[in-house]
Amino acid sequence: MRNEYASLATLKPHLQKKIIMIAVAHLMVGCAAVGPNFQTPEAKVQTDWALKPSQDAQLGHQSAQDFWSSFNDPILSDMLSKAHSQNLNLKSAALAVAQANEIVRVGQAASYPSAQLQMSSNYTQPDLESKIKGKTNGSTTQQVGAAAAWELDFWGQITRSQESDLANLNVSRAAWGAARISLDANVASTYCNMRAQEQRLDVARNNLKAQTENTRIAEARYRLGSTSELDWQQSRAQLAQTQAQIPVLAYALAQYQHALSVLLGEPPDFVARNYSVVGYLPDAPQQALMVGAPKDLLRRRPDVLQAQYAAAAQSARIGQAEAALYPSFTLTGSFGYATTDASSLFSWDSRALAAGLGFNLPIFDRGKLKAQVRVQDILFNQSVLAYQNQVLKAQQEVEDALAALQANQQQLQDWRMADQAAARSTKLAMVRFISGQTDFTTVSSAEQAHLQTSDAVVQAQAGVLQAIISAYRALGGGWTGDLIQQQSTK
Repeated sequence: MRNEYASLATLKPHLQKKIIMIAVAHLMVGCAAVGPNFQTPEAKVQTDWALKPSQDAQLGHQSAQDFWSSFNDPILSDMLSKAHSQNLNLKSAALAVAQANEIVRVGQAASYPSAQLQMSSNYTQPDLESKIKGKTNGSTTQQVGAAAAWELDFWGQITRSQESDLANLNVSRAAWGAARISLDANVASTYCNMRAQEQRLDVARNNLKAQTENTRIAEARYRLGSTSELDWQQSRAQLAQTQAQIPVLAYALAQYQHALSVLLGEPPDFVARNYSVVGYLPDAPQQALMVGAPKDLLRRRPDVLQAQYAAAAQSARIGQAEAALYPSFTLTGSFGYATTDASSLFSWDSRALAAGLGFNLPIFDRGKLKAQVRVQDILFNQSVLAYQNQVLKAQQEVEDALAALQANQQQLQDWRMADQAAARSTKLAMVRFISGQTDFTTVSSAEQAHLQTSDAVVQAQAGVLQAIISAYRALGGGWTGDLIQQQSTK
């Protein structure tokens, strides 16, 4: 509860002069905002990365356009462009920025006096005494004027509120940046998974064709008595197993198509209807891209900046709560005309002038207000911990992505060697089977091994691309913070 004191007009003249002098002096020297001034919290940052990518596939900070164009895939570039203009989550993040910007405008208005025009016409009925005397007509009072009020920001409550609003605006901008990076990475990741699935389907169908021919040969040899029925039945079983994999692969492909369509802001069947099935994975970027130092994440990752600005907003709220402990002052004034004679409404004799200084002083609720300060201080400490945790998490994501990139590059090399050997083994086994030197079991084993290695090569290629995309996302690729820097100076 705050105690409402009388206006300036009710005070003694010498007190009026003192209060006015204090207010004028305050306006001349400016406000002294109470509460802490925010400084970026300390966070644990390692000096360098544990793993360094190879020179031909290093990752680091560059423009999003240059990075995605290095995949040499026009369809991927077209999908990213469509996602930027149509993705609903990104549009929602942009609206959050617009909302926060308008909140800043509202908060800025609190620094200025509020003014309003007033017009009224009040009719007063005659009292009982007038009626007894025979006066039955009432009176009408006409009023026209303007009133203004200005809350003096002695303790910086309004200033801290504006600081909080601006920090929240930067939080929303950083959130938009994080949403943009996440969208790019999700579109590219889903697209690569879709292309990998198409290629896996192609591998399975090619193997199915080869195994269909092998089954025909095995049956013909069995009919001619050159081999036993066992070889024929084994070939049929292998053919059916390969054929059973195709519906599962096709179902997974449909899921990726549906997910990609929704990321583009379209119905689930959009990609299948509008993009041709190419079946090839994009090229892995080959140019050297430096990863930079771990400390660079503090300015390159929008989610880290988002946590930092959230802490700044909470710091300003401590000042807001602390300022409520002190008296607040409001200058008020009005000027206008009031009369019961409409013909003389705007005459100088009908003028009405008032001025005052009102103030509120918390007395009985100081315990409550102090508790609110402590609440805001606790929330600030929580936001600092959230920021420090986000810095650690960002470093972990980069390390994980670099480790995955290194592992997938090595795995791809090994699977390619295995696939070459499996292809050669399959040819040799088939030659020996046709010449009668071995049974179909050898051919079946060789073909199964070749199918597995060919499928593994495709998955390893996709794994390299996924690791590159993850590293680019973890490094805050494409985000410079220019939007925050430019807008914060306005």
